[in-house]
Amino acid sequence: MAKRTNCHVLGRILVIAGLIGGSGPAPCLSAETGMDVTLNANIVENTCQVSIPEDGKVHLSTVGKNWFYNPDGSTRLQPTDAASGTLFKVRVKSCVGDPSTVNALHFSFQPQTKQWPAGFHQVFINETTPAAGGAGNTGIVIFSKALNSNVLNSDGTSDVVVTTSSTSLVNDYEFYARLQNTGPVTAGKVTSRVVVNAIYN
Repeated sequence: MAKRTNCHVLGRILVIAGLIGGSGPAPCLSAETGMDVTLNANIVENTCQVSIPEDGKVHLSTVGKNWFYNPDGSTRLQPTDAASGTLFKVRVKSCVGDPSTVNALHFSFQPQTKQWPAGFHQVFINETTPAAGGAGNTGIVIFSKALNSNVLNSDGTSDVVVTTSSTSLVNDYEFYARLQNTGPVTAGKVTSRVVVNAIYN
C-alpha cells in the first residue's frame, strides 16, 4: 500500500493529513469508442504510516509584501534558500514489511494538483487565485530540517533521504515551511495541498 499525507495551506495555515491508498494495474474502459483509459499504480511492501501532530495544522506567519524583497526591490529569498520558516513534524507511526535492516527513510512531496507556478518546480503553487482572494505570485516552499534543503529538486521530483535505523525508524521528522514569491507579490490567501509519501530501504 502506498502512504500519502496531504498538506493543505488555507489562509496562512499549513494542514497536513494522512491517507493510505494503493492499487494494482486497473483498466478503466469507457463505453464510447476511442475513450479507453488505463490506470496504473505500484504496490510496495516498504511503506510507512505517517501522521502530523497538532491535528496537522501549522500556522504560517502573516507577512507584508515587503517581507519578500530587499531594500533595492530584488527578491530576498530564492526557493533553495534555507531561511527560517514554520516548523512542523511528520510522525512515522509504523512501517509494513520487515524494517529490521533499515538504512534510510525516504520522504517525497508533490503538489496534489500536479501543478507548479510557471517556471518554479521547487515551489508549491497557490491554489487560491487572486480572483478568489488569493495572493498573487506567492507559493509555499518546504525544507527538511535535517538536511537544510528544499524537499523538491529543480525538476519538481522529490526524494528526501534521512539516514536512520530500524530502532529509530518510528520517530518524528522535522520540516519547515515558508512563503515564497514567484513574481510581483499581491496580498491575499495562500492555499497549497501537498501529498507526502514515506518509504524505507
